[in-house]
Amino acid sequence: MSLGADVMQAHPPYSAAGARALEKGSLIIAAAGNNADRRSGKPGFVGAPANSPEIMAVGALDQQLEMAFFSARSLPARGGQVDIAGPGFQVLSSWPMPTRYRSISGTSMATPHVAGIAALWAEETGRRGLELWATLCQESERLMMPSVDAGCGLCLAPQ
Repeated sequence: MSLGADVMQAHPPYSAAGARALEKGSLIIAAAGNNADRRSGKPGFVGAPANSPEIMAVGALDQQLEMAFFSARSLPARGGQVDIAGPGFQVLSSWPMPTRYRSISGTSMATPHVAGIAALWAEETGRRGLELWATLCQESERLMMPSVDAGCGLCLAPQ
């Protein structure tokens, strides 16, 4: 999901939907949010719906595998954490005509990257729900930064 609100508290309906999805073998993946400005020391926070513990929150990395300056940081409480990261800075994407293509930045660009890799892992392993979540984290590339920023690291596809 590439949507969100700058709200620190998890919303019970999102948590319920995430829990039900996991029970049924689905994994909801959501953008962590773009409310940070790390250049000026403001780490931001993971907003709704990604701040629900039952929904995987995705942070954005730049081309040097550093956190993008706008990518939200984990909250110091249950939920509200960045779980994993993907490329989200100046990603070439399709755009309405006549432009056709444009570079876009945001955790909403990193999220479909992680969702696509989740689909590849699901196909490769047959895992779903929480098992798929665990596989994504286990198979990610660890980054030399705090997990409050990048979670378990850069999401990687099966080889």
